[in-house]
Amino acid sequence: MNEKTCMKTLTLIPPSKYSKNVARDLVYGCWCKGKRIAGIEFPPISQLQVTCFIREDGHEADLLDAAAMRMSVADIQEEVRKKEYDLVMMLTSTMTIREDAEVLRACKEARPGLKTVVWGSQPTFMPQASLAIPGIDIIVRREAEPVLKELVNRLARGDDSWKETLGIGYRENGSIRLNEYMPFLEDLDILPIPDRRLLPSDIDYFNPVVKRMPFTTMFTTRGCTARCTYCASPPFYGKKVRFRSAQKVIEEMTECAALGYREIFFRDELFTASKKRVQEICEGIRERGLDLTWICSSRVTNVDEEILPLMKKAGCHMIRFGVESGVQEILDNINKKITIEDTRKAFRLCHQYDIDTHAHCMIGSPGETQDTIDRSLAFVKEIDPTIITFGITTPYPGTALFEQVQAEHPEIGDGTGLDLTRLHTDAFFNQFFTELSNEELSRNIRRIYREFYFRPRYLLKWLKRIRSTDELKRVILAGMNVFDFAFRKAG
Repeated sequence: MNEKTCMKTLTLIPPSKYSKNVARDLVYGCWCKGKRIAGIEFPPISQLQVTCFIREDGHEADLLDAAAMRMSVADIQEEVRKKEYDLVMMLTSTMTIREDAEVLRACKEARPGLKTVVWGSQPTFMPQASLAIPGIDIIVRREAEPVLKELVNRLARGDDSWKETLGIGYRENGSIRLNEYMPFLEDLDILPIPDRRLLPSDIDYFNPVVKRMPFTTMFTTRGCTARCTYCASPPFYGKKVRFRSAQKVIEEMTECAALGYREIFFRDELFTASKKRVQEICEGIRERGLDLTWICSSRVTNVDEEILPLMKKAGCHMIRFGVESGVQEILDNINKKITIEDTRKAFRLCHQYDIDTHAHCMIGSPGETQDTIDRSLAFVKEIDPTIITFGITTPYPGTALFEQVQAEHPEIGDGTGLDLTRLHTDAFFNQFFTELSNEELSRNIRRIYREFYFRPRYLLKWLKRIRSTDELKRVILAGMNVFDFAFRKAG
């Protein structure tokens, strides 16, 4: 390997003591968990891509989805000891970093001399605080793949050249050192197609909105031109959208179909950012005769009468939209840059072309009152999405909202006071920008789920749409999870 030795690396998806299902697949971290999202699980494709990128240079790179495999920390320690890994890497976030560091400490105890590295939102926006947590040796800021690939190559040399890697931070002689950022990848096509054969072979990731099993996920864009005050995506990915080419997307979809997958869940936040590219992808799917259904996300302003029928014919059966609120004043307060009528039109068009919809919404945004919450719920019932998720607006590090709160209330610290036990169901400093208490916001979240999901008309509509025994089983399990959350306060 040209003056290098082979590194043995492990990309670890750790279990959580707080929840069986934590959505840890997004490139910048994990943001959802538990019964509020109906027990949904996502395969760790972004971490798998990191693993495969490192493998390109000849290193032994493994992925271990210990969460999906229900492994204990002791099980992970045994795996690290047995395989004699040199480096354990982990995607983390504000809500999980302290718990994740405990797992990394256990790995280091099992394998003296082992180095650990984390990437994600929290190491990016709170690097000093992250490096102060025992168990974490190195952090990566922003986009991980090019940084980790270079870091592993330099570590393999056995000298100190790894400390020169752009985009990392580390401790040295009692001080914290942060290197300059590594430039963003301009050409996302250089990233490898993740080898899904490296995923656990006996795990079926649960997802009730998926029409056909087995399913997998894909990432085809990064970056966002929006400036929503609650979102950490633009400062993490960059303030413009970068794309994988339509040809590369079709190539990966073709490989997924060959492996037996029947549905793709695109995890991009802005799959529809380029109308031309979406058209090319839809044309490519039909030209190759790919028997795949799919789900994607969009802004409400990025769909119209021209693109929706093309998407439907190419297999799209659901679009996820960031609705956030049904009150224009609240949308303006969070700099959403959409109107209520934009949302009405998008959902009306999806109904017209028989495409299911998922409305992502929040309560507890700046200016929120009981009246605006009630109006938002009424609006969501009016636009009639197939499914909803509601959470409490949270000031995360890296967002404009966090900076506003931190300026007046430095006691928010590094944001890790919000862990998975409270994520999206308890308020976190919301009392400083809403009229509602923590108890009122938490009570409203569960009330919204009860009033939306357990309407007789809504339940009857779901029963009519079920087409198979497998789909019925998934819907029943999802319904039980939502029922537990709404009525029994189980997270």
